[in-house]
Amino acid sequence: MDSEKHTLLVVSHCLLNPSSRLSGIKHPSRIDVGKSNIMQLPCPELIFFGSNRREITKDQLQHASYRRFCHDLFEPFADMIEELYNKGLEIKIVGVGKSPSCAVEYTTVGGPAGKVLEFSHQHVKGKGVFFEEIERELFERGISFHTCEH
Repeated sequence: MDSEKHTLLVVSHCLLNPSSRLSGIKHPSRIDVGKSNIMQLPCPELIFFGSNRREITKDQLQHASYRRFCHDLFEPFADMIEELYNKGLEIKIVGVGKSPSCAVEYTTVGGPAGKVLEFSHQHVKGKGVFFEEIERELFERGISFHTCEH
């Protein structure tokens, strides 16, 4: 049997729709989806802040309102993932490197508060806020999954 057909790739929004990325950010390389089933996640930053948003870091998103928004945004996707997982599909979640929301391995911190002349940030080991909420929800539901960063 073709194992790709039994995998659900849950993909960060901008990996399939680069126009949703922050203006000025390099577009990611194309993702190879093979014959896998695909589920495109919504972009929490685009929905929450809009397309004219400014650069932001994870520590600026670490507040109850944004976490609640991310959790609520993901919940119907978690319902679909749970259905497909229970049918036997392997779940693989693909995040975006250095994203404050969708990072799996490395995210961004810094970005001083208030008015600044130049925005600065650092890349650190860790997950983005949206992906922390995704993992929390899937763990609570007992869904096994793998993650990787693109």
